[in-house]
Amino acid sequence: MHVHRPKTIVVGLDGSPASRGAFEQAMILAASLRGRLVAVAVAPALGGLERIGRERERRELLRPFEEALEAAGEAASKAGLPLKKVLEAGEAFERLVDAAEGEEASLVVLGDARRAYMERILLGRNVAKVIGYSPCDVLLVPERTKLDFTKVVTAVDGSKQSMAAAGRAIGLCAAYAGSLDVVAVLDVPVDRHLIYGIFEDIKRRALVATGAVAKAAKERDVPCEVTILEGSPDRAIAAHAAKVGAGCLVLGSYGKSGLRRLLLGSVAERVLALSSCPVLVVKAAPGDADAVPLDEET
Repeated sequence: MHVHRPKTIVVGLDGSPASRGAFEQAMILAASLRGRLVAVAVAPALGGLERIGRERERRELLRPFEEALEAAGEAASKAGLPLKKVLEAGEAFERLVDAAEGEEASLVVLGDARRAYMERILLGRNVAKVIGYSPCDVLLVPERTKLDFTKVVTAVDGSKQSMAAAGRAIGLCAAYAGSLDVVAVLDVPVDRHLIYGIFEDIKRRALVATGAVAKAAKERDVPCEVTILEGSPDRAIAAHAAKVGAGCLVLGSYGKSGLRRLLLGSVAERVLALSSCPVLVVKAAPGDADAVPLDEET
């Protein structure tokens, strides 16, 4: 297993405090990994304003996004970091994904404004689309939070996606001298508790998955704790991350094929809406070198 080091980091900017905070965290990450930063600001579609002689309106629409890029450029310059600035117009998620693909990015960073839970669910659909279509991992940074890999939480359910996320979490802990808390949530409806063997089988699979992660962490000399929880997975995971003071929560994604599931209210989307710490969503590819092997005999 190797340490996953982002080479090019694409950051979405819109001039909001949340996106400025995300850019600050992206700069710190780029500096520590010697990565390359690309700031992308996406203005609303201009609707042909330049073609109908409404230049003033067009400039007014673009100004906040130009100012966001200018501020990012000044911050990067002070930090001694090279920065490529990109101004686009159109659908934000499409332009961000296009930029990630064009720049061959290995990480997309987005800010997340503090809102009520339902607002974050409804307004976060663009974020869900970026995650769904992104060719690389996506880091969501809630407003006024700081990324910290010294205490990382990851959640596993035995799927290839979650085991890849766990492997990424181990690599980050190894690189930043951090500790890992691996969580599995037993989500069994009350009526199914009565069916012989259902609960025990789910618990066994959870122990296999968490045991495999603990074994892989030990091989990398990463301190690791295993926590088995019961209840609603999204709330249990988010609450546990807050309880232990996690500086980053690492989750797996089902990729483009799982976009419909993500948009219809998946566990990952609800965790994103509930989390009080930065969330790294890992886009696992077949044969991902970071993935923790799942040994049924563990």
